[in-house]
Amino acid sequence: MSPSPTNIKTNTRVEEQTQTKDKERHQHQPKPSDTKECPYCHAQIEKINEFCPECGHKLVDYCTFCGASMSRNDTVCEECGMPAEGIKCPKCGTLNARSFCRKCNEPLTRAAIRAIEKAQQDPKVKKAAAMMDKVAELEKKITQMKTGQPLQTVKPSQPIITKADRLVMEMLGTMPKQEEAAKTEVVEESESLQQLQEEYDNMVKDINDVLASFVPPNGSTPQEQFAFFSAQKVAIEKTRTIFDHHEEISAYWVCKAYGCTHTDPSQCSKPSKGGTWYYGKHFVTEIKTEHYTEYKYEN
Repeated sequence: MSPSPTNIKTNTRVEEQTQTKDKERHQHQPKPSDTKECPYCHAQIEKINEFCPECGHKLVDYCTFCGASMSRNDTVCEECGMPAEGIKCPKCGTLNARSFCRKCNEPLTRAAIRAIEKAQQDPKVKKAAAMMDKVAELEKKITQMKTGQPLQTVKPSQPIITKADRLVMEMLGTMPKQEEAAKTEVVEESESLQQLQEEYDNMVKDINDVLASFVPPNGSTPQEQFAFFSAQKVAIEKTRTIFDHHEEISAYWVCKAYGCTHTDPSQCSKPSKGGTWYYGKHFVTEIKTEHYTEYKYEN
């Protein structure tokens, strides 16, 4: 007997940021030709839906985690071993049917973890991370100049002596007389605000060029492509040495489904449509409707 969902509880959350000039562009009303009837509850839903937002039944004949062929009645994917009804994120508790959490971008499958590890070895990921660290430094300098603070760099005024070196130098009687004096000096920088802004703008452009060069392996399923792009951002964040969540500029996923910006691909309600990473300020309105369905299966 095929499983059927019981104890269904569906909540819809709509998040909207008000920038009126973009609002109309992002309102999405499916055309009649883009809809179909759910075979289980007969609700009118979009053809692209993998799960019915009304009753929670799975509607596609493939695994939403890896893309392998899978009957609608199968409870577990034979290819990747993931359950058809999805899994809850161990970090935030959100129910997911894909390899990265749609709320916090936590990797949920072995394939997702491997994708992150592979991405961390990618020279382009390392380059993007280093460039983003540089942008963070430039952003701090620009803010200092705009608020009237002089640009200063702290540099060592004499070599720093390690504990091991100090013991040897004391034994030989070669310890510098002023060794306990201040070991740093403040040097004022002479760059202008215009120079810093030009360097900043050029660096941002170069980062976007690097992000645009990320391409999933040939033959990847839409689900594998989704995991590939999600892994890139996680890998960059893990590689960076300077990371501040309050930075004015960040990497956003611009989805092809609606042209909205998201913090990662998993937040788009239609990730199979694809998208691209964009490094910049959050510049468009995001209007997103997500369906959170809690259910359990009984035989």
